[in-house]
Amino acid sequence: MLFTRISAHATARNLAPQTSGRLGAALAELGLCQPLPEPVRHAFVRPQWRYRLVYRATTVILECEAARRMHAEAGTFNLAPLAQASRLACDDIRRVYWMRGTIPFDRRHRVNAVRAHAGRVVNRIQWAERSLEADPAANLPAHARRWLTIADRYMGSRIGALLDDVEWSVPRRG
Repeated sequence: MLFTRISAHATARNLAPQTSGRLGAALAELGLCQPLPEPVRHAFVRPQWRYRLVYRATTVILECEAARRMHAEAGTFNLAPLAQASRLACDDIRRVYWMRGTIPFDRRHRVNAVRAHAGRVVNRIQWAERSLEADPAANLPAHARRWLTIADRYMGSRIGALLDDVEWSVPRRG
C-alpha cells in the first residue's frame, strides 16, 4: 500500500498542474472539442494517491494525441507507448474497488460487483486497442474519449459504471 502511494505521488509530480492545459489541447487536437470535466481538473490541483487512475488515463490520452500527431507528420504510427500507458491504466482499473475508497469493507457483494465490472471495462479497452491496429486514425479519438469518460466517472465515485458500453451484471455467488 505504501508503494502504491509513493508511485502515485511520483506519477503526480510527472504530471504537473499545467498538464490539465496540455490535456485540453490534446483533446482539441483529437477533435474532441469538449471542456475538461471539472472533477478531472480537480485531480491535478490536489495530487493524491487515490487519483492515480486519473493521471494514468491522462497519460493514455496524451499518448493518443502524440500518435495522431506522429501520423500527421510522418505518416506512421507507433502504438507501443500508447499500449504501455494503457496497460498501466488497466492495472489501476482492476484495483479501482479499493483505490477510490467508497465501498465499506463489510459490503463484499458490492466489491464483487465492482470487480466484475472492472474486468469487463478492461476487456472492452483491450478490444478497442486491437481496433486501433486496424485503423488508428479513425479510432484514436474514440479511444481518448473512452479514457476521459473513465477518468470523469472515477472522480465522480461512479466506479460501478465506468463505461456505458459495458454490460452490467450481477456477479455469481459461490
